[in-house]
Amino acid sequence: MPKRSARFAPAAFAALLAAALLLTAALSAAPLPVSAAEDAAYARITQADTYLYAAPEAGTGLFALPESWFVRVTGEQGDYCAVSYLENVPGSTPVHGYCLRSELTFVDYIPETPFLSYTVQVTFTAGEGQLPAGAIASYSVDAAFYGTFSYGSQTFYYVELNGAFGYVPASACSALNYPENDEFAEALPEPPPAEAEQNGGAVNAVLACVLAAAALGIAYVLFRPAVRRRRKNDPPREDIYF
Repeated sequence: MPKRSARFAPAAFAALLAAALLLTAALSAAPLPVSAAEDAAYARITQADTYLYAAPEAGTGLFALPESWFVRVTGEQGDYCAVSYLENVPGSTPVHGYCLRSELTFVDYIPETPFLSYTVQVTFTAGEGQLPAGAIASYSVDAAFYGTFSYGSQTFYYVELNGAFGYVPASACSALNYPENDEFAEALPEPPPAEAEQNGGAVNAVLACVLAAAALGIAYVLFRPAVRRRRKNDPPREDIYF
């Protein structure tokens, strides 16, 4: 009796194709870990004396950024990140520089109010000595505050006054009393992203295994050889009938 070719049922082929597509979708849906530093556009200042540097090297520090506030990260260069500070803040000129990467806390969201908008009152006084009648012995002006700078045992404020940047003694300024930015605490995820990614990965792995087993089962049913039972009057043969 001649051998028959294996029959391929359209319905079974559709089931096999659907299982394969589901398996592909399950594998492609598995979450991939993303580096916070690569994904972030902003970083929070969480350490004291986190300086904004004029160049990516030690010895070029301009001022220490206020804690709990943010810088916008624009690039990387060695151990430093290029950052911008006080962008789009009325009354302040944005500054650009570098921060040590290890001193920044990267975030995966855009803060609603990333930069501190704060002014200090700077009081200028005339030097000692006899002054003429009507002389102004002192006067005070408001200046945009950027950060602090330590020089020996003294503390200075880095400010912008009439479009010019410079340092003024902290003793000549009003005491700092700016608010803390609490957006970081409000944005903490529940549960943590790492735990959510692990749980999602485990579920996808189980789903992929189940779908792979289903696809193999369907393939076996479709392609296994059909062996006909021998009849009483059939001549003895050693090959398999199809």
